Amino acid sequence: MTVWTGDVVGGGTDSNIFMTLYGINGSTEEMQLDKKKARFEREQNDTFIMEILDIAPFTKMRIRIDGLGSRPEWFLERILLKNMNTGDLTMFYYGDWLSQRKGKKTLVCEMCAVIDEEEMMEWTSYTVAVKTSNILGAGTDANVFIIIFGENGDSGTLALKQSANWNKFERNNTDTFNFPDMLSLGHLCKLRVWHDNKGIFPSWHLSYVDVKDNSRDETFHFQCDCWLSKSEGDGQTVRDFACANNKIHDELEETTYEIVIETGNGGETRENVWLILEGRKNRSKEFLVENSSRQRAFRKGTTDTFEFDSIYLGDIASLCVGHLAREDRFIPKRELVWHVKTITITEMEYGNVYFFNCDCLIPLKRKRKYFKVFEVTKTTESFASKVQSLVPVKYEVIVTTGYEPGAGTDANVFVTIFGANGDTGKRRLKQKMRNLFERGSTDRFFLETLELGELRK
Repeated sequence: MTVWTGDVVGGGTDSNIFMTLYGINGSTEEMQLDKKKARFEREQNDTFIMEILDIAPFTKMRIRIDGLGSRPEWFLERILLKNMNTGDLTMFYYGDWLSQRKGKKTLVCEMCAVIDEEEMMEWTSYTVAVKTSNILGAGTDANVFIIIFGENGDSGTLALKQSANWNKFERNNTDTFNFPDMLSLGHLCKLRVWHDNKGIFPSWHLSYVDVKDNSRDETFHFQCDCWLSKSEGDGQTVRDFACANNKIHDELEETTYEIVIETGNGGETRENVWLILEGRKNRSKEFLVENSSRQRAFRKGTTDTFEFDSIYLGDIASLCVGHLAREDRFIPKRELVWHVKTITITEMEYGNVYFFNCDCLIPLKRKRKYFKVFEVTKTTESFASKVQSLVPVKYEVIVTTGYEPGAGTDANVFVTIFGANGDTGKRRLKQKMRNLFERGSTDRFFLETLELGELRK
């Protein structure tokens, strides 16, 4: 990673710098850039090594500074990422201040990835319409924030500040906010809304939020109908809402799998090949590819594509591959092997892709009891699949405080739960009229959020 600081007066910084990367295959967590010695000084480029998840090709980068230190501002020129394994180059251009006083007067910026002089994302503007409910005490004096999630990542935190209404978020009012010059998130799937609980009347009952992508001329609707309040409802001031535009389907019973098999240069075969797919929900029946002189498959250095109808298997975890002699086929004494290089399986209904890096020589056998097992190397979950899992659920969080002397606390305690589908955001663990987190005690809390998938941390 090479970072260029601009040649302007005061361009260097002492602030802490944080980076989040987005790619076709997901995003990284926010990472702090190591400020050793005299990094990020005026008219200087700094190069250092970073190890990150394999999410390339990259789509955008978010840079944030904390605005602390004796020099809290920074003029960022551009950033270059070079993949040390492949040599692939990705450039991110900014050429402006990260400052509360200069330039765009912001401490956060997003930069579009540029690969071979082509921008990887489109630019757009968003119009956000927020409807406060028509019930007693629905309006709020608190400061409100949102994060928009879509197929191209998330928007980062957006403050809902300037509305046509002088007094925002009043009962039965609709407030409109404009966000120009943003990188397009594509089709939207989720919205996070929260407030800071400040003001004389911070409790808020939100009816709905509409987000319009002005470039696509498409409006995404988020139905809310709930309290964001520490004193009303379940006491939560952070909510996640699924996009009402996206239809949630019943779970699949049957589907079609596309199987792409790449044969390496280590050995081709004229014989048959069979596969069994092992999913989280089910195991498939055997899929037999019969080779013939008319329709030859599995030649050296070639790729063959097949379709396979099956019961729905869920996420595919592994597969069995066998190399089977045709009936009445003479097998010479020397071992005949087939070099399977890669196998890629695509579930056709939702478009989830499972990649197996096999690179293995499979000997020819007469019986099916001889086979090789390969575990999935990489999975790419489609946007359509992610949308299906965004349904409201309640999580019970059980916290046990230890028995050590002084183990209890009077502090406010917060939790963020991370899963395959995202995170909950920062949630306070609170109950009315109870002394929580005392020595040796167990406290239970319920958090309502959208399904997180497999929990990670």
